[in-house]
Amino acid sequence: MPTRLETRLTIWTERLTLARAIGTVVGIAVTLVLVSGALMRVVEGETFTSLGLSYWWAMETVTTVGYGDIVPHSVSGRVIASLLMLTGIALIPTLTSVIVSTLLAKRRDEDQERLETMLTRVEERLEDLEQKQ
Repeated sequence: MPTRLETRLTIWTERLTLARAIGTVVGIAVTLVLVSGALMRVVEGETFTSLGLSYWWAMETVTTVGYGDIVPHSVSGRVIASLLMLTGIALIPTLTSVIVSTLLAKRRDEDQERLETMLTRVEERLEDLEQKQ
């Protein structure tokens, strides 16, 4: 019996469209920025003097731009930064690849169904022609 998570993922993939895919990637990226920015503001308030500055740092870190204008100095800040960097490098491209793969598989399945329908019609026409002869 599938778990609740498996069921939800199955439903998500069945309903996946390009707009939902983009929304998912953007939603996860925004969540990462908001959570990590808020964490850094709490953990390193002396370096990250405003929430806006924390969010700016999180955005440049999750996108792996990393200007170096603001850097964490404490161990806990660097751990948060490292996790955010690894997530930016690994999670978002992986998620994007899975979404693209799912969309392509859906397109392939739709094309396959369309071709099978066409083939059935051609076979029916051939049978009709053979019966008329």
